[in-house]
Amino acid sequence: METRKILQEKLKATLTQITHESLNSTFVGYSELYKQVIFVKVFSQEGKFLTEKAVNEQLNSRVLGFFTIENPQRFILIMKDCAPIDLKLPLTTELAFEMGQELSAFHQNVKLFEGIYLNEQLFKKVEMDVSSLKNFVIRDRLEELLKAFNPIKAKIEHDLCAYSTVVLHGDVGVRNYKLVNGKMRLIDFERARKGVNYQDFIKLFYQDFNLNKNLISSFIEGYRTKGAKVEILPETQVFLIFITAVGIMKYVEKIEDQPFEKIGELMLETCTQYFNMDFGNESKQKLNAIIE
Repeated sequence: METRKILQEKLKATLTQITHESLNSTFVGYSELYKQVIFVKVFSQEGKFLTEKAVNEQLNSRVLGFFTIENPQRFILIMKDCAPIDLKLPLTTELAFEMGQELSAFHQNVKLFEGIYLNEQLFKKVEMDVSSLKNFVIRDRLEELLKAFNPIKAKIEHDLCAYSTVVLHGDVGVRNYKLVNGKMRLIDFERARKGVNYQDFIKLFYQDFNLNKNLISSFIEGYRTKGAKVEILPETQVFLIFITAVGIMKYVEKIEDQPFEKIGELMLETCTQYFNMDFGNESKQKLNAIIE
């Protein structure tokens, strides 16, 4: 029996599947069991299910229930529907400011929970990720960049140890900011993990802000108004940009995605230019993601 039919019978509901960019199936509809409109999220991985549930339970009272389906095993989370509305684009500095405030509140309010992914030993992990790449041209380029971090490795590792203290959202982007009851809110917490707050900025700055200095400045201003700080060193920020780029290169080696690959390339250019201080005005734009 297909997933939707199983859910409809179990929840006494008429459900409509929502098209979503993530790989999870999501449904919405009125449930006779819960006497309200519900939002149902189906996970294939228990870790992501537990993470989504744990973060929601800290932030709100949306979680109504959960259960599993066998053959194949799926983990079902039932929540109150919050009727999220997409942000009105294009992005403005005012929106960016508010986005910074919302992420700052998330970082300060969500606490570590049992089973959270710790995201440690980043140097060791990135070395393994680089060596696993099959495209030797990309691999050689990444290995050269990785060597540039060696003289400052101890300083970066000390920095990471000192500031890997927050629960990251893990997938910060325009698509995961919504209007809920007229207020901007983050949604989709399944990728939450422990880390450095700056890690949550990277894809947003490159993918959605396109390294626009005004948007980045407004975002950081909003982030700081809520009392949060960006304390890691610029070289640590560059290292985190590098490991994000490596992750993208690993992904596009398996699944072709040229726009995403270009984002990864832009990140690598930032790293290259950070270590080569002889750059012109055009290059400086690629350093906009680094917060002083």
